[in-house]
Amino acid sequence: MLLNIFRTAFDWSEVWAPLIPLTFLIIYKPKSYWVAPIKWYVIIAFILNLGIDFIWYSNKMEWFGLSEKKDNTWNNNILYNLNSFARLLFFSWFFSIQGIGLKKIARIIPVVFLCAVIIFFSLKKDGFSYYDVNKKSIFYISSYLLATEAGLLLIYCLWYTNKIIREEKLASSSSYPIFWIVGGLTLYTSVSFFIFLFYDYLNAHYDQFLVSTWDVHNLLLIILCSCISIAFYVGRRK
Repeated sequence: MLLNIFRTAFDWSEVWAPLIPLTFLIIYKPKSYWVAPIKWYVIIAFILNLGIDFIWYSNKMEWFGLSEKKDNTWNNNILYNLNSFARLLFFSWFFSIQGIGLKKIARIIPVVFLCAVIIFFSLKKDGFSYYDVNKKSIFYISSYLLATEAGLLLIYCLWYTNKIIREEKLASSSSYPIFWIVGGLTLYTSVSFFIFLFYDYLNAHYDQFLVSTWDVHNLLLIILCSCISIAFYVGRRK
């Protein structure tokens, strides 16, 4: 019984994890310059993840006459793709205001990424999509696009860390909240990159293993949201 409760709670972790930093945001009301993009990220992530898990649970419990059969389900994969773009957009905004040479490139990358997404899903070959229309479209999780998003965010994190080390700003107390966010994001993207990269292959050949792999992703999301919460707490007086 207890194990089932824990399993259910963990399955819904994509929903309640963003509520942790949102709670800290409401309680401590940090005013630092870096708060705005992170605030909007956790708000949008909560809304999209709520939709994702609600659709998944509706299919699972056969609400509204739905079942887990492929021809009788709601599709929540477009929300995963939107979540990926939102994460890249808001963290690009976050890094662009750090004043370490990322301002211009962090503004350009989300635009280029969005254009790549549009081109990626519109490519045709001999009258057919490069991908099976029943499997690969904006309504299906794109392994390569999610991996690209994670890779770009990881580059941001490594670039930021390298610049701060070279400029010897590690001792600056005002940087501590930001380092919590960058540290959490670095951990999240460094592991999620490989999860996203091999998602299609695991989904096709090792679907049971994929469930365990996605549990790792959810755990990483909890850690990221916890790090953001600590940043909000540490930066409450800034």
